[in-house]
Amino acid sequence: MDVPLESRPRAIVERAVAEAVEMAGPATGRTGVFVGTTTGYFVASEIALHVARQVNPTAQPQFVQRGPGEVAEHVARLVDARGPVLTHSMACTSSAASLAAAGDHLRAGTCDRAVVVGFDLLSNLTLRGFTSLMLVDPEPCRPFDAARAGLQLGEGCGVLVVDRGRPGPFSLLGSTNVLDTRHLTASSSDGSTAERVIRGAIEASGLEPGQICSIKAHGTGTRDNDLAEGRGIARVFGSAPPRFASLKGQIGHTLGAAGALEVALWLAALAAGFRPGSVGFTETDPEIGIAPAASSGAAPRGAHLFNAFGFGGSCVSLVVADA
Repeated sequence: MDVPLESRPRAIVERAVAEAVEMAGPATGRTGVFVGTTTGYFVASEIALHVARQVNPTAQPQFVQRGPGEVAEHVARLVDARGPVLTHSMACTSSAASLAAAGDHLRAGTCDRAVVVGFDLLSNLTLRGFTSLMLVDPEPCRPFDAARAGLQLGEGCGVLVVDRGRPGPFSLLGSTNVLDTRHLTASSSDGSTAERVIRGAIEASGLEPGQICSIKAHGTGTRDNDLAEGRGIARVFGSAPPRFASLKGQIGHTLGAAGALEVALWLAALAAGFRPGSVGFTETDPEIGIAPAASSGAAPRGAHLFNAFGFGGSCVSLVVADA
């Protein structure tokens, strides 16, 4: 993107929102904005410091208090929002929770169109934080693989436009948001919490587990997260679950952006006629007992499950179906 470094965060959001709204066509009725992010535009403060040190190497940080809601305010102005404007900052489930909330508001009639944005850029704060937790794999991440050793961070902006009462290629059928309070950074390793949120989303959609034809897994590549999610999938679907895969081997973990960004990518793949494979996977972990698809395959029509799990015990699952 050919813009000054300090303009990059806002320019990325503006471009993504403009492209998504153009694809969706004109809005009819009130537009609501639902943003999921962990750091918002805080990275702009780090960029400002970097730029200042090109002139004065001893320049000191002049960080101002910035909140994640800054992104939602920006997007609301871009789309002339007249409905709810909400921000979810819930670690790695942030924009998945935003999509779930958007569905609730559309069904309640508080808006007619929901612009759902997932946004996070790399920052020193984020990189050093995950490094201090020893969760970053120096090699490309390997979701669900027996030799997985951590995640790789990514960045991006994903935008979904969901309209009430307007036919489209996909429909958001239902979702569930569950909070696991057993640990600050990990869900129950036996898979019970993952099972609870997956079953909740399927029930909210009015479906049965056997009607799910593909699963976009969260799959970070960390030992505990993949173990908990894999066991949860097995508890719901048995030893032969629907084809599932993680996208983080392709794009890294985009944190608060992951929910919306990965839903958008998965649906784009389905529209193109295939289900993505789980890049980096080679060997089944016997503790999990089930394996993701290592390569892409044909896309069936039906209902698709999307998982997101985050720090603080936040767990979100959504079901989206082909129209």
